[in-house]
Amino acid sequence: MKIFPYNEKSEIELKSSKLMELNFYQSNDPITMDSIDMDLSLGASYLLKKEENKLQFDLSVALRLHQNIDVDKITDIGIIQSKISGIFIYNGKLDEKVFPNLASILYSYLRPIVAQISVMAKLPPIDLPIVNLSKIKVDKIKDK
Repeated sequence: MKIFPYNEKSEIELKSSKLMELNFYQSNDPITMDSIDMDLSLGASYLLKKEENKLQFDLSVALRLHQNIDVDKITDIGIIQSKISGIFIYNGKLDEKVFPNLASILYSYLRPIVAQISVMAKLPPIDLPIVNLSKIKVDKIKDK
């Protein structure tokens, strides 16, 4: 998958992606199948291998699934934790301004996986919401 140049002297390409972690814990059955609410948290990190012009970019997504039947009562249904990793090849100087775009690419790969897992658990399909990742905090992975 080729991405158009993000500046005059660089381009970046996704070479591979891999689902590194996918955990689903169901604590309760849904009260109704009409609507399931979710709390979403995101995290990102990267490891740069300059000598190979490679970048490993990881995106972690955690969902807390619940239902609000009464104003005072929230029923927890479960959690989904996932981590997807992408290996990107770049030419030229890598600018960290591209990181939100990389997170968006990996997020789009994760959306159908989460929906499929929820259906396999006999829940309605959980559609990850479309999110603006322009301000996502990206941590640098420490070299070992």
